[in-house]
Amino acid sequence: MQIQRTIQTLDTPRLVIDLPTSFVNQRVEILVITLDDNEPQLAQKRRVPPPQFAGRVKELGDVLSSVPCEDWGQQE
Repeated sequence: MQIQRTIQTLDTPRLVIDLPTSFVNQRVEILVITLDDNEPQLAQKRRVPPPQFAGRVKELGDVLSSVPCEDWGQQE
């Protein structure tokens, strides 16, 4: 028995899988199972702001003291 495992994110209802030539002329069983969200994900790309926003944000004072500590989930 040989196994080919692949995890893909679908953006259409069609899925094409390339298999090794050793699968040719063999009976195969195909299972399609959705993964739960709580299972470990493949490494996700870190989001980066668009370069056109660089240098456009100005901090005008102490951000943390602008609201009560409870709103930040902090205790004094």
